[in-house]
Amino acid sequence: MAYFPLLALMALSSLLRSTTPAPAGLQLGLTHVDAGSPFTFTERVRRAAQRSRHRREVLEARLANSSGDIQVPITSSKFEYKLEFAIGTPELNVTAILDTGSELVWTQCRPCDPCVQQSTPVYDPSDSSSFSRLPCTSPLYDYQVFKRFDPPTCHYAYGYGSGATQGVLAMETFTFGTKSVSNVTFGCSRQSKGNFAGTSGIVGFGRGNLSLISQLGFRKFSYCLTSFNSSSSSHLRLGSLATLNGTASKVRSTPFLDDTNLYRVSLRGISLGEALLPIPNATFEYRRDELSGTVIDSGTGQTQLPKPVYEIVKQNIKSLVGLPVVDLSSTIGLDLCFSVSSWPPPPVPDMTFHFDNADMTIPPANYMYPDQNAGAFCLVMQRSESNLTIVGNYQQQNMHVVYDVAGRTLSFMPARCEDL
Repeated sequence: MAYFPLLALMALSSLLRSTTPAPAGLQLGLTHVDAGSPFTFTERVRRAAQRSRHRREVLEARLANSSGDIQVPITSSKFEYKLEFAIGTPELNVTAILDTGSELVWTQCRPCDPCVQQSTPVYDPSDSSSFSRLPCTSPLYDYQVFKRFDPPTCHYAYGYGSGATQGVLAMETFTFGTKSVSNVTFGCSRQSKGNFAGTSGIVGFGRGNLSLISQLGFRKFSYCLTSFNSSSSSHLRLGSLATLNGTASKVRSTPFLDDTNLYRVSLRGISLGEALLPIPNATFEYRRDELSGTVIDSGTGQTQLPKPVYEIVKQNIKSLVGLPVVDLSSTIGLDLCFSVSSWPPPPVPDMTFHFDNADMTIPPANYMYPDQNAGAFCLVMQRSESNLTIVGNYQQQNMHVVYDVAGRTLSFMPARCEDL
């Protein structure tokens, strides 16, 4: 699909800006897709491992194919966190997936056939006085993220690895807490397939014009993810509230690399403790003609490392731990586990991701998983067959992360997310 020229993109940007000024800042709660479930901690780790592998396939497919028509086998939900808001007049409460890897905002609409199961009532636009369908002549139907129809139709179609949505484009009032914003452009999905964790749709937080943050005019957003096994909600902040409050010396910042919809950063190396691992500098380089470089992504649970990098990390952790290796990939879904005969397992040092101008310190709890019931101690990262590195949310626990979209900068610092 051809990309719009600059003037067309500028026109689209003006079309998509909500007519009701958004508040200066918003704060929303984030809930993990497995929160409140009967799954044990081990089962949650295994489910996250499965989602992470499929999420990697989704991102790789999206990078390889800009048309939005992505074909990846549909199994379980590939997303991690969901948020609550209301849509329409009168308001209807819905939940949707937060996705920093896409830009479309959509929810299922009646009539919908087929629809995927959701935990809240399906939105019916005929019940809302603020619903307004976009005309078939709207240039948004030709936006590059949508699948092309031949001949053209008055519908959009957008693919995910965990399914797809197809419907009409419209404008509606969205309410976040007590703050309402009118004329938000969204996809009113008439056909949905896949598994979206019981939610009504997806809220795209990517860097494109259709994303929620772009439409509301927010220049930045942040999240702070509580511990993986915590019952407390995580936090999402938009606009003026997306700031790092703490000692300036603890804040680290690195630039975003380009204008793709994903959030790319430059990873230069990895350390375990004080030892810089012997990874060739070229391994992490971003080359536009292949799946390479590094992406930070809220929707990937466990960090994905290119095979050569993963094997170096794996061998060095083996040397540090010094315990027999056990294969628990079928039960926990992780490649490297150690058999621990006496508890607790041996201590391991911090891991550090060296980005341009910024070091991200990953404490042991954010990359090693101790399972006392199984007598195992496991690395919570995965091997990728491509050259793409994805920094997942398991490694971002108790870290306040700010995406300064306008300033093209990622900033982060350690935090007690439950206390924010």
